[in-house]
Amino acid sequence: GWRACLLGLGLSSADPARQLEDHYWQTPLTTHPWTWTSTSTVTWTWTSTSTQTHTDSSTSTSTLTETTSTRTTSTATTTTATTTTATSTTKTFTTSTSSTSTSTTGPHVFGGAATQEAFAGWLSVWRSMYNVGLWKTGVADPWESVLPNNLKGVWPQVVFSSGGVASGVVTEGMGYGIMMEGFLAAKGDNKALDLGLALTKSWLGMVNGPDGLPHPFAGGANFNFSATKVDAWPYGVSAVEWSHRKLGAAGLPAWKFPIKKDEIDTYMGTATDGDQDALLGMIYLAGALGYPDDFVDMVMRTLISFTSADLGFPDLYRTLPCGRKIFVPKLGSMWGGLTPPGGKYKTKQEPWCYSPGYFAPAHYRTFRDFAKRFWKKEFDDYLPKRLGGSDTGLSDLVEALNSAVVSGYNILYYSSCSSGSVSNWVGVEAPCASNDTLNCPGVPWKFTPWVGAHGGKCAQSGTEFGSYGADASRAAWRIAMDYVLFREESADIIIYDRDGIPDRSASFGAQSYLNRIVVQYKSKSWCDGGVPGDCMKWTTSPFQLAHAFDPKYSPPDVNCSAVPFRQESWWAGFMAYPTFSAFVAPYDEIGAAQMSNWMDTFSRICNFSAVNFTDFKSGGLPEGKICLTSYFEASQAVISTMIMSNKLTKLLGSTRESPVVNLGNEVTMLSQRREQLDQVWPNSFGTVRQVVSGGMAQALGALAGAAALVGFVVKRASARASTSRVLERKSVELALDTRGLLGEDHQTDNA
Repeated sequence: GWRACLLGLGLSSADPARQLEDHYWQTPLTTHPWTWTSTSTVTWTWTSTSTQTHTDSSTSTSTLTETTSTRTTSTATTTTATTTTATSTTKTFTTSTSSTSTSTTGPHVFGGAATQEAFAGWLSVWRSMYNVGLWKTGVADPWESVLPNNLKGVWPQVVFSSGGVASGVVTEGMGYGIMMEGFLAAKGDNKALDLGLALTKSWLGMVNGPDGLPHPFAGGANFNFSATKVDAWPYGVSAVEWSHRKLGAAGLPAWKFPIKKDEIDTYMGTATDGDQDALLGMIYLAGALGYPDDFVDMVMRTLISFTSADLGFPDLYRTLPCGRKIFVPKLGSMWGGLTPPGGKYKTKQEPWCYSPGYFAPAHYRTFRDFAKRFWKKEFDDYLPKRLGGSDTGLSDLVEALNSAVVSGYNILYYSSCSSGSVSNWVGVEAPCASNDTLNCPGVPWKFTPWVGAHGGKCAQSGTEFGSYGADASRAAWRIAMDYVLFREESADIIIYDRDGIPDRSASFGAQSYLNRIVVQYKSKSWCDGGVPGDCMKWTTSPFQLAHAFDPKYSPPDVNCSAVPFRQESWWAGFMAYPTFSAFVAPYDEIGAAQMSNWMDTFSRICNFSAVNFTDFKSGGLPEGKICLTSYFEASQAVISTMIMSNKLTKLLGSTRESPVVNLGNEVTMLSQRREQLDQVWPNSFGTVRQVVSGGMAQALGALAGAAALVGFVVKRASARASTSRVLERKSVELALDTRGLLGEDHQTDNA
């Protein structure tokens, strides 16, 4: 098996374990068979030039220059961009010689003023679904004494959903809310920070669960220790109930509230999609707060719970011929992925089922980077042991998260068509000899999209197996996030064949997948969205764009062997909007300016002139053909336009290099927020200017004094006050971001 895998990569079979390890797993990017170089120049006029070269076996280069100005409440200017592209030759491989080529992965593209306006409108719609009061879920507020300081005194809020199985308060909606507010809080939005914390407080209450059930109820069953012991059914831990910081339980709640105890089987178990979105949002909220220790502890225990309950860490995996462990994201704590059909840990629902729309590679990479950046020795105590009793460590956790990225992209490869359409549900059958054996050799995508060799099916949530529908549509924006946040890594994907051997002929990653959707719109639409005004000339209906995906027009390539059954209508917002986010990934044959125009074209489908952007309920509705404001339609529209309007920020440097928290951009926010800071620290920026103009020793001394003064004020302020949290963040930045304040001359000083 090792020999076959290595030959597939063109390597020798001597010392195979070390060879493959060096080749792909633990070495920095510069030792891969491809070499990446990038140059980026940014000025304070927000002009950015970025050139990245991926050296491989032919030659091409693409340079993208973008100029944009920030949008204010009163004015906005569109984004302009130009692109130049050289041709590339065919990639070749030989056994005796090597040649070089370059292909380009350019910076992501985003929409202009129309896209910004659409996001603001959809955000107002979405926030109208927030409700104050955790009691509405049938759950009591968590005790203040066991909460992180930044959650004390916060009024809990929940997201109310409607329609289908998602009616009530579901973790899917809570996850969307926490994720979006986290992204915006990291951009300096204090309202988003307050809302994100309010939703997070409710999440912790839901983890504990309602009275009359075991606490924490989390993603377990109605018996003691189901949620907190790895060897109890269901396999894995969905909550860590204790903390070195003397905090309450943290983890993953049951998927739906209020829980009806006489129908408890319907409500038990987590839902992976909502869990991973909520966890991502919590990490961004932690960053917005400056990573306080108690908040980090809470988030880390949630991360461990997710990796165990929803990925199957540490025992539920398969091993490829190379020896690589493959963890497959489950559909929740009680079913999906590699959960066996029988035995002690048998699935609650159909076995060997998986949804590509749940796959969230940017999330898993962020979880990995967060764990590596903030791990403490004491966190080892929170990790579940293997069923054999041996301990696990950070490296095992990271391995599982990296593995979920590999498995997800491979399953997506085998469950998608050339148009970018994806199956709602697919099979990942890879049984072990016994149902009580949780890991063994196997290839989960051996028969994907079918469940097993005999063409079995599986489905859930009212959507069909093998069809491009509501569960599958989310794949587009989840992959778009991976491109925006992890552009280089998302291009470096190993695709394995059906037997688990690397397929060197397969080229697949975030950009190539997203470009499939772009090409489908470009080639099958009856108008050119890259030309302003070419679509919707004589009507407000976007019917010309619908020709790319709607079944009424029988577009080619939406069905194939990987997506064998008829797709859902494009006219549903939850189907159309996620596809729009694909245009953030550059496509050379269209060009960046035209890609941005496409996003603005999509964003003009709805007219938001009657919408109140701060209080949706006091204004009118958006007008247009794909503009429903119901829960699921609005959720997919607001997430997609958030990505398209450049609201994503990468908090942590890639752990392929030394991870560094980038606080440099926050320096400009200090001047923008001077009024807030001056309320409790008069003449603060005169002090900052003195620091900048002084020497290194004086600067460090002044910064330490400033941080101490602000820290003292913060301690005296109410934990509920938004100003307190702003100051807490800024004190951390003033204490740590000496490079940003002192300028390039001191960047080499180990301050």
